[in-house]
Amino acid sequence: MTRLKEFGYRGEEAEGVARIVSHHGDYFHLVCNETTGEILARKKKSAFTRMKTKAPDNMKGKKISEKAEEAPLQPITGDFVRFRYNQQGDSMITEVLPRFSHFERKDPTARRTSQTLAVNFDTLFIMMSLNEDFSTARIDRYLTLAEDIGEAEAVVVVTKMDLKEDGDEEFIEALEETVDGRAKILYISSLTGEGMDEVEKYAAPGKTLAFIGSSGVGKSTLVNTLAGEEWMPTQEIQEWSGKGRHTTTSRELVLLPSGALILDTPGIREIGILGEVDNQLQKGFSNHRFRK
Repeated sequence: MTRLKEFGYRGEEAEGVARIVSHHGDYFHLVCNETTGEILARKKKSAFTRMKTKAPDNMKGKKISEKAEEAPLQPITGDFVRFRYNQQGDSMITEVLPRFSHFERKDPTARRTSQTLAVNFDTLFIMMSLNEDFSTARIDRYLTLAEDIGEAEAVVVVTKMDLKEDGDEEFIEALEETVDGRAKILYISSLTGEGMDEVEKYAAPGKTLAFIGSSGVGKSTLVNTLAGEEWMPTQEIQEWSGKGRHTTTSRELVLLPSGALILDTPGIREIGILGEVDNQLQKGFSNHRFRK
């Protein structure tokens, strides 16, 4: 298996194709067949700039406006890209290849735009923990957004089942009614190992798993469990709030010993659906779980 296939590439292999495994400032870390390590690359600015005007054919009048062209896809972690390899310096990304799956939310800084959170994954793990993070309304919104993820499967993962208490069955029943066949539900505990055999079935060589969920839901802990060692920092649950501290601060694609790939993302404080007002006081959030 070539290095690019090892990192989940599905197409015909050719020189100048790579996958982005991390992004820091202006620089992207790429894996490709040209070298066994990672290479640094920047994006070619002219290839990712949208032209808004054009000159008329006769060149005598003023510039005429045209409908803004669709902006080129901007490269992010998980993308497959074309690039110009430079052994002596920075390589240059020239194009983002078509994505076979993607997950977007409304950009919290702009009402009418979207923010792409994950791309080119085979399974989307929608994660929620069995503590104060438990909210059937949030899962409903995730699943609504996941209706258009492309060639991938959405799976709801309820973590921290070791925290289960008497009476929690009603919350689990409410969750199953909310999901209503739209996705498979896994109940797991990275601490006790409950349900981990089901998770591991998705962690096949060359397959990419994307983790989506609130801060402290247990994404990094699950990655460490799948890896068999501590690959990502974790924090204990805060006793006063029942919530975990946010540990992942940027997107990163990591290759596990099993050959599966993990696309971890920063925790999400709010989740919005394009075209809707993100109002957490709406009736749907009455299913939030609070312990006394």
